[in-house]
Amino acid sequence: MSDFVKNFDGQFSLSGKRFRFIGANVYELANVPADITKSIIDAAAGQGFNALRFWLFENRSQKEQIKKLNEICDLVNPYGLKLIVSLADKWGYLQNYRIDNKWYVGAYKKGYIDYIKGITGACKNRDEIMIWELINEPVTDSFKLFYDFAKHSGEVIKAVNENHLVSIGTVGGVGDKFGGFFSVFRRSNFEKLYSLPSLDAISLHDYSYDSGIFERLDIYSRLMERRNLSQLLGKTDNLLNALSNKIDNYYLKKGKLVHIPLTLRHLWNGYNRKNLEFALKISKPVYIGEVGFKSALKRERTKIFELDAGKKFTQGVGGYVLWLFEACGWNRDGHGYGFNEKDGFGEVVKRLKDDFEIEL
Repeated sequence: MSDFVKNFDGQFSLSGKRFRFIGANVYELANVPADITKSIIDAAAGQGFNALRFWLFENRSQKEQIKKLNEICDLVNPYGLKLIVSLADKWGYLQNYRIDNKWYVGAYKKGYIDYIKGITGACKNRDEIMIWELINEPVTDSFKLFYDFAKHSGEVIKAVNENHLVSIGTVGGVGDKFGGFFSVFRRSNFEKLYSLPSLDAISLHDYSYDSGIFERLDIYSRLMERRNLSQLLGKTDNLLNALSNKIDNYYLKKGKLVHIPLTLRHLWNGYNRKNLEFALKISKPVYIGEVGFKSALKRERTKIFELDAGKKFTQGVGGYVLWLFEACGWNRDGHGYGFNEKDGFGEVVKRLKDDFEIEL
């Protein structure tokens, strides 16, 4: 009997119960040999994850990608793992093209539309698949262009596949490109986008625990070629990080997670709550598609994970997907967010799953 994840009154549901998932990003899952794919899935299941998010971009033929996705579904089925499949990305990694405004104007209609129609239609009966994401972390200067793209693409999928949920890998909060069209500073656009009937779930990302306002301003200053200002902001960020880490370690020993006012952590989480309030208002479930904690800052990142995930679930978030599970030596991050089987995340995952299984 098919067992698809659905939206029940603004919550993910599965088999008559609220389905709160804790997952891992394993972006290379569909781009490695079959034995490696199996090893990654086995390792993820061993850690207690019940969802995996990965890339299925257009870098091979549609036929090959359908075959690989069915292979992945077969492998996760015995574990009951659900899949979040991201279908494109701005940067072109593991994809045959880069995405820019010209692509949104109409180039996406030449290949992408046929690709997503073929993939989602062919796999419509695979209940291992939970969410199709149209694109990961989209960026564009024109909200109208993106809105039209999302509307068209979502409707194409729904025409061939009513079984699965559809979303977009949006960042939300204050994370994307200094207040671009999909962040809180354009919240009306974010809300208009996710009010589309063909979008079933709302995606947020959160990297606020390892970056600060001054770091973001530093990056922006460098992009604007304001080097002196950039250096000053960078030094200020380093000083604040050192202070923030000491405060974190002090409170973590007491089992508390603090959000210091005016930090990016405070702002990002506050704005994500606004996104969550909107989602609850329109009865669409919310998931954190990426959330990362760096190892280099020498904090108890598993403790931060446990406290943050528990708080998010209590607030009404339906899913929480860690970046990045470097299982079996694959899915390397390069920015310090990666973790493996020995880093203790699995023990936390299992505790959280026990705490948050709730009947509808």
